[in-house]
Amino acid sequence: MTRSISSDTYKRFRELLIKQRRKVGLSQVNLANQLGRPQQFVSRYEIGDRRIDVGEFLEIADCLNLDAVNLIAELNSWRKRH
Repeated sequence: MTRSISSDTYKRFRELLIKQRRKVGLSQVNLANQLGRPQQFVSRYEIGDRRIDVGEFLEIADCLNLDAVNLIAELNSWRKRH
């Protein structure tokens, strides 16, 4: 089994979060400020140096106006096709 942080599914997960961050017009700094974290927190999970846990994901999703359940469903559909 591939480590989750280096799997294609986790890479796609990161890509979807980046896409949504850009769609809502937030920089990494803006998002980090909303999360009460340093910019490096966002940078590190976006480039795959750090995993985010479920709680962090839900906080990020809220800041990005993202429906977490829909994102997971989209990710699961993508995973089944690839």
